Amino acid sequence: MKAVLISIKPKWCDLIRRGRKTVEVRKTRPTLETPFKAYIYCTGHDGWVMKSPKAGVQKMDSRVIGEFTCDKIDRLTHVGAMGSNEPPKLHIETSDLRHKPANDLLQAACLTEVEIEKYLKGGDGYGWHISDLKIYDKPRDLDEFSRFGFFGMGRSNCVCGNWRCENYEPSEDHMIPPTCKIDGCSICRPPQSWCYVEERGDSE
Repeated sequence: MKAVLISIKPKWCDLIRRGRKTVEVRKTRPTLETPFKAYIYCTGHDGWVMKSPKAGVQKMDSRVIGEFTCDKIDRLTHVGAMGSNEPPKLHIETSDLRHKPANDLLQAACLTEVEIEKYLKGGDGYGWHISDLKIYDKPRDLDEFSRFGFFGMGRSNCVCGNWRCENYEPSEDHMIPPTCKIDGCSICRPPQSWCYVEERGDSE
């Protein structure tokens, strides 16, 4: 089943972990119907560590630290008052194409109006709602994820282990690892915003 891997900065990851940030604002959204699973990749190399009762001290940044269910996505759009010289303000577009102020959503996203406008640069956006949050005792590495439902055979080297895929290229020599014709089949680098991944059923 398809899921999403989303890159989030450590500052926001910490607020999500604490339960203070319950909406993530993005310029785009997946075509998946809600609810869907999203894996959280914590960006950065600042040495953010946490102590887990089960796994001890764990490095959090540059790893997949948890997952959540996105059970709702609000469309954010700019609406101006008729006859007003004021710039259009951000509103939530409802299912019946009405509009309501986005104040509560911004508060749930831990963003000010200035911050979100700087991010969206005058464009529209989407508010991904976070529910059923699960932070892993032991964060996971990117090479455990794939866009095509398999997992790499080695760390940071994009070695292909997807023997079910028609693009799989086995090697005649057991000393030479198999490869894949598709560039980016195995996830070796995090997405700038988010990307589709195949959902794994036995997450920790």
